[in-house]
Amino acid sequence: MDKKNKQSKLLVEQMVRNDDIFCSLLYDEGNSTLRVVDFRGGNFQQKQDYLKRIQAAEGFRKIFTLIERDDMQGWQRCGYVREGSIPGYYRRSDAYIMGWLADDDWSPEEMEEESEERKEHLNQIRELAQEYETYKGTGFRAENITQEEIPELVDVERERVASKSKSTKKAKKATLEVPSADEPLIMQFSRGVEYYYFSVQNKRTKQSNLFACEYQDCFGNAKIDLYFDTLKNKTDIALARFGLVSFVDWLAEIGTVAIFALVDVDNLEMNAVYASAGFKNSGWLHQQVGSGKKAKDQILWTTKLLV
Repeated sequence: MDKKNKQSKLLVEQMVRNDDIFCSLLYDEGNSTLRVVDFRGGNFQQKQDYLKRIQAAEGFRKIFTLIERDDMQGWQRCGYVREGSIPGYYRRSDAYIMGWLADDDWSPEEMEEESEERKEHLNQIRELAQEYETYKGTGFRAENITQEEIPELVDVERERVASKSKSTKKAKKATLEVPSADEPLIMQFSRGVEYYYFSVQNKRTKQSNLFACEYQDCFGNAKIDLYFDTLKNKTDIALARFGLVSFVDWLAEIGTVAIFALVDVDNLEMNAVYASAGFKNSGWLHQQVGSGKKAKDQILWTTKLLV
């Protein structure tokens, strides 16, 4: 694996094909995870033995894969746990996310258990979502944009926030760096993808936010992310919600079947925005982002469109 890509939002892909195994490995060095794209070559235990050797050599925290229902039992026998599902991910069938943690203190039962704490957390998100549905914004505009337009839009929003603050130290900052011309706005998740970008703006105040998605044309699925995902007030939330709904409508027009998002578990506001926009909670991914002991869970939000 090319270590120089550690801070890149692009995954490093390695194709593995021999007499026993046929799969693609997507290395996410920054988050210390490895995604397996299984082409159904070789038996499951041979694959897992191979993946464990890679994990031992590279030190990844987590290995996960997206599969169809027929392959679930094979991965379960190797110690993988179902963490979520994406309806319509493969256009005519659903994808199931199976995860394995390289942690001596971890057990499959812990990942499968839906604790009372998790239930309370999801209930809190649903309650916020009901409140967000009442937020009405006026004078909002949303539109598809090109990647070349992103840096200027981000700079304008940063300047707007800084000008409203008495100290620039209090200004809201982006959670990601502005991408270079050859990098996407969001962290890559799949292989063989193209990127689309969407902006939403309050025409009166000029406040703006940006959405991006990676799109797999072969299956018609899209992973969405929001650039400024720290939502502090009703205006932030209403703008983000309007942009999300508008982006979903736009994606439907180009033939998208499945849309999903992964949101850090501790970002209550962003999770509630997805819930308020009609997305369903269909998974809880353990230690999905971050490195080492700082790893955190993410909640999976999905919606399947009628096309």
